[in-house]
This record gives sequence, C-alpha cells and structure tokens, in this order.
Amino acid sequence: MLSVIRDYFSIVKELVTPDAIYEGIENVPFDSLYQKGYRTILLDVDNTLLVYNELFMTLQKVNCIQRFKAAGFRVYLISNNSSHRRIQRVSRQLEVFGIHFSLKPFVWSTRNFAKRMGFDLTRSIIIGDQLFTDVIMGNWLRSYTILVDPLDKKLSFVKTVQREIELFLLRKFQVSRS
Repeated sequence: MLSVIRDYFSIVKELVTPDAIYEGIENVPFDSLYQKGYRTILLDVDNTLLVYNELFMTLQKVNCIQRFKAAGFRVYLISNNSSHRRIQRVSRQLEVFGIHFSLKPFVWSTRNFAKRMGFDLTRSIIIGDQLFTDVIMGNWLRSYTILVDPLDKKLSFVKTVQREIELFLLRKFQVSRS
C-alpha cells in the first residue's frame, strides 16, 4: 500500500512541478533555452500577458515577444479563454497565431495545433501563470514548463483558493524560483 501512495505522490509531483519559475516572461533566459534546442514558445494569455480586463498589450510585453522571435523562436498563444475575438486581438498585436478555448490541462487541442503548425512539442516551452492548467498540460506533453507570477494579484475567490493550493504544492515539492 505504501508503494502505491509513493507512486501516486511521484506522478502528482511530476505533473505539477514546473521546470522553472520566474516573476514574468521578461525574466525568462530565452537565449540559453534556445541554445538547449528549444524552438517554440507557447504562451498563455490571461494573467500571463494581459490582465483579464485589458485589451492591449503593454509595450514591455510586446518587446519581450519580439525579442523571443528575433532570437529564432516561433511564438504561439494557447489560451483557455472562450473569446475568439480576444485571442485574435492579442494574436494580431503580437503578429503570432493562437488558439482560444484550448481546454488546458487537456492536451488534445494543443497537440492538434502543433501538428497543424508543424512544431515539436518536446522542443517547446510552455509559459503560463497556473500549475493546474499550463504546467500540467506542458508536463503531460513533455514540453519545458515555465510558471510565471500572475499579473493580477487580485483574483476571484475560486482562483485565490486554486492559487493557494498551487503554492502549497510548490512548497511541498520544494520547488523554488529560478
């Protein structure tokens, strides 16, 4: 029985542990990741690139994405947001493709998108602000996962509870900032 519990604990740890944690996308060492062979960046939108009620990207975020692209990365958006219009607006601002309503942490739509766009998910980096969506999906796909701090610290009650559970798991699994 104890070995089953250890196995379960190990599986959960592997699924929810990001490869790296940074304050924001601007802090990601994209040059070294490129040198390690990663070629694609999949970005969450809400609370990673934009606060929920914002319509336009900050110049700082746009410049950061431009630096990713200039370094040779292909950049895409993968969002759970159900608004096609919102994700399309952000995609146009960044001059990238993206998908909305991706149903993260489930991997089907992201796998289909990767196949359509012609990139290898194991050579991809997934960046987002949530363990239970972005990191689990990325780890399930065997991508390199980066957790960033949410832009808006004032979360809804449900998101606050979720964030507290995520922080508890990070402490439990002794995951620290990169």
